Amino acid sequence: MMSEQEDNKWAMNERECIHRGPNTQGNYYSGPNYIKALQGLTGNEAMKMAGKVGAFFWADAPNTRVWLCEACAAEIGL
Repeated sequence: MMSEQEDNKWAMNERECIHRGPNTQGNYYSGPNYIKALQGLTGNEAMKMAGKVGAFFWADAPNTRVWLCEACAAEIGL
């Protein structure tokens, strides 16, 4: 039997940009909003930004939240 903590781990995945640190300001964004913002970029811009965040399947976006530093959020338009 899974503990509540393990069960929640499966319920919501988290990814973060490469700039995450103890003194870095940032926010969480829903996976679908992150994907929509990526789709608004050019191909090269989208690939560059996606490379800064832990990978996940786009089909899992509804169950994923993405932490972005303020600079990355501004770069992607969030």
